[in-house]
Amino acid sequence: MAGKKPGGEAKACNWIEEGQRCADEGKHEKAIELFDRAIRENPDAADAWLAKCNELKALGRYPEALECYSTALRIDPRSCQAWIAKGNTLVKVGRQDEALECFGAARKVRK
Repeated sequence: MAGKKPGGEAKACNWIEEGQRCADEGKHEKAIELFDRAIRENPDAADAWLAKCNELKALGRYPEALECYSTALRIDPRSCQAWIAKGNTLVKVGRQDEALECFGAARKVRK
């Protein structure tokens, strides 16, 4: 991952907030664009990655969502929310064994 830009954290937070508003309104593609802007400002913003993943999943773009969840988890492997969401996505694509591994990881990080 490239480093964050100067002032990137604050800008990323703004893009995330705007993206979340779009997501709440069901504007998933626009939300993804805004989360991508946040990621460009701060590539280590796990919350931006997770939000993007959730929007990809909402659009049924499961392979992209799974890649995105993997990136979010590389940044923050203790994110119970990301492990559960990735597991749920794996269930949607019929990969139950891998989903169970994700749910197990979520249980471990919760302790």
